[in-house]
Amino acid sequence: MNQFPEGIAFCFPWRSYQKDVLQQLNQHLENHHLHLVAPPGSGKTVLGLEVIRRLDKATLIIAPTLAIRNQWADRFTELFLQELEQPDWISTDIKNPAFMTITTYQGLYALFHDSLQAQETDLDDLEEEEIPLENDAKHAAIERLFQQNFQTLVLDEAHHLRTNWWKTTMHLRNQLDNPTLIALTATPPYDVGKSEWDKYIELCGPIDEEIEVAALVKEGDLCPHQDYVWMSSMTTKEKEPIDTFHHEAESIRIHLLNNEPLRQTIENHPWILSDESIEEKLANYSYFISMIIYLKEIDSLAWKKPFDRLNEKAVDLPSFDLEWAEELLTFLLYRDKHNDSKEEPLKTIKKQLSSIKAIEHRKVKLMATKSMERTLLHSASKLDSIIDIVQLEKNSQKDSLRLVILADYIYKEDLGEDKPLIRLGVVPIFEKLRRNVADQCRIGVLTGSVVIVPKQVLPLLEKYRLQFTANTLEHDDRYAIITWKGASRQEMVKVITHIFASGEMDVLVGTTALLGEGWDAPSVNTLILASYVGSFMLTNQMRGRAIRAERGNPDKVANIWHLVCVDQHMISGGYDYQSLSRRFQSLNGVDAEVAIIQSGIHRLRIAKPPFDKQAIYQTNHTMLTRATDRNRLFDKWQEAVQKGEKKREEVEINSQQLPRMFEFRNTVKSLFIMTITTILSILYSIGENSYHLHSWKELMAALIIGLLIGIVISSPYWWRAIRIVLFNSSLESRMKHVAETLYHTFYEIGVIHTPMKHNNIIIQKEDGGGLSGYLEHGTTQEQKLFLEALAQLLDPIDNPRYILHRQSGKRLWVRHDYHAIPDEIGRKKEHVEIFLRNWKKRLGKAAYMYTRTPEGRQLLLKARYRAMSNKFVTKSEQRSVWK
Repeated sequence: MNQFPEGIAFCFPWRSYQKDVLQQLNQHLENHHLHLVAPPGSGKTVLGLEVIRRLDKATLIIAPTLAIRNQWADRFTELFLQELEQPDWISTDIKNPAFMTITTYQGLYALFHDSLQAQETDLDDLEEEEIPLENDAKHAAIERLFQQNFQTLVLDEAHHLRTNWWKTTMHLRNQLDNPTLIALTATPPYDVGKSEWDKYIELCGPIDEEIEVAALVKEGDLCPHQDYVWMSSMTTKEKEPIDTFHHEAESIRIHLLNNEPLRQTIENHPWILSDESIEEKLANYSYFISMIIYLKEIDSLAWKKPFDRLNEKAVDLPSFDLEWAEELLTFLLYRDKHNDSKEEPLKTIKKQLSSIKAIEHRKVKLMATKSMERTLLHSASKLDSIIDIVQLEKNSQKDSLRLVILADYIYKEDLGEDKPLIRLGVVPIFEKLRRNVADQCRIGVLTGSVVIVPKQVLPLLEKYRLQFTANTLEHDDRYAIITWKGASRQEMVKVITHIFASGEMDVLVGTTALLGEGWDAPSVNTLILASYVGSFMLTNQMRGRAIRAERGNPDKVANIWHLVCVDQHMISGGYDYQSLSRRFQSLNGVDAEVAIIQSGIHRLRIAKPPFDKQAIYQTNHTMLTRATDRNRLFDKWQEAVQKGEKKREEVEINSQQLPRMFEFRNTVKSLFIMTITTILSILYSIGENSYHLHSWKELMAALIIGLLIGIVISSPYWWRAIRIVLFNSSLESRMKHVAETLYHTFYEIGVIHTPMKHNNIIIQKEDGGGLSGYLEHGTTQEQKLFLEALAQLLDPIDNPRYILHRQSGKRLWVRHDYHAIPDEIGRKKEHVEIFLRNWKKRLGKAAYMYTRTPEGRQLLLKARYRAMSNKFVTKSEQRSVWK
């Protein structure tokens, strides 16, 4: 077969944004690539199939899971061919390819490689075509694959292309004869480093179209939705060892302050006694500062000499808290070549730390250990949170509730009446629900190995004519555990999904592996994420299960619940909360107070850490109130999408981090020169007139002449001062000049391709006194790169290759500013010189210093101290906003 049969067409009207993509298709395909970014539920699959149909070439489609692989075949058969049976020229078996072949990344990897050791999936979870073949059979299958001469290659959910899968797919593409590549994804890996992003773009090509969630809600293709956070604190059993640890850690810190041998060890350290070892101090800067902080805390005079060399103020030194104690002890015990941890006093200190299990992988942990982090992530208190959420949602939605709970693990051994429920997993969640809300809800379980349904559902299962056995749960005769016979996992999922959508079950507990991505269930209107996942990509995929529009239900609103266990001892709120905050940086939703769609946890308008009992209660009460008012959420989304036009990337900058104006020095110089010349003019006139003037007019004339001469002589200084004041008088103008400097540099070195005259940098004040900025035009990746560089330039310095140094004066009123030259510029010296030229043009005199020289290291030492003293200054924060 060389082309598709005639008469194939999509049987429904195209959505407006799909039309836009198809109208620009020829332009997009000029480089033999189409890279489309669109959220779950946006119709990427049918759009991809239409592009395939128009190209009309032999096609290989690669999907991330078996379920999504089968969806491609089903969608084409139902929506394009309008037939019930899949034709023989469509194959889902890579060992037996056809004109249109659909496989998985895992299956492709299994075909081209000897083992699956780099993958997380067990062989038991694979279907037969994904299990590695013997060499002869493998070579024959690869030969059959290339005989198809595929000219269209589709990468579905291309964000999965990491490491081995990427290598395999690149190898395949390079073996094909210049195929047209179609890359589809809901979540590009924007959060990865530049090298990994470049690899992603190398395969998928630049992003051609990006369809936003807000645009899809506006079109009615996704439903209005909101993220909610339900907080809990640790159970008594979980909390006791953590409280004990905090107490013991604090005791060790106090003991350090009264440890005379330790005092002598640090006072006699070469870094304290000598100006040398700059490289060592920079490479381990936090350790160097921790020694100074420790010595100052115990009133030792030894801290002054090394600190004075930094030319900074001692008032900026922080106190010796647990965090600085971690820095000091970790290096002393494991990295300091000047001390032996097997000798006193370090030997005893190490024993004390080991006794409270405060050492992990050669690192001292006094704030929080890995065990404490796991306790927060897996806290059994989240089981109680689930009960609270299910009850409030059931009371609010009644019979219309369709609630799904996704967890990472099954823990089948926890099934039973008397089993203790002390961990987060599918079966423990089911048991918790069964024991507490079974009289209110109809609960089911759907995983690859465990399926549990209410017994009243069994007659419905029989209607689907699938062979199964049902065994009543020994500890609860209201439920049956199902074992399928002769049916694939996909058929089983489809049947249970239909029953759930009908309302015969209204709460379904499943695994993220089975239901977290590619599961099509538009009836879901409430989602509880009981997963430990830390990636925003996977979180966004799971959210996509709930936000799909449901045909016949135009008023659908979805609630998405995130569970978080907070540590009341931690200023940060604890590991679980910090992980949640990071995920929210890329999760878009409507603001809780204003009708704006944006990313970031601040849009929930909840209390900031640390969290006491009152803050936890107030947060949950606020979430409960909002979650039950779905009409208000629906109206707010409608208002937000109507007044918004497109998504843009923004960065919020703390105004304290902006470069300071140095006009004072020029102003003083000009005033000094004008005063001196005026006085000299008057004295000259008096001398010419025998030490006296005949009238006040002569004195005024001498004064004016002297002033005019002074103005002319001092003009370079007062003009510079006036210019700086005029063009940098406000915070907004200063930030705009910094941003313009960066933009022009990026354009000249080829990072940004849109000339400044065709773009605009918008700077505006925020309610909290900070500033935010964004580019009016440019691709999402260009905007992100620009804003990341702007943040790097203005945030406290870490360890850049080049530093921008500004100095006012040489003797009196000497001030210094240090800024990191962004890594994207600092890779090449000629790029740094372009940046400096642009800086001088807009912001005045400055110099750059290469930090890998002795002089540069000394300057970096000072600059890093300045950054350390500003440790608690709010750093720049990026967000996506629909306006």
